[in-house]
Amino acid sequence: DVYTGFAFGMGIERIVMRKYNIDDMRLLYENDVRFLSQF
Repeated sequence: DVYTGFAFGMGIERIVMRKYNIDDMRLLYENDVRFLSQF
């Protein structure tokens, strides 16, 4: 079986990035207390 198509979506990370104007997604996963304490 061969499937073709498109996959896209708005994950929770992208929604948070847009809401809080975060430029780099890696900041959400680094567990940096200085960054995370802002929220």
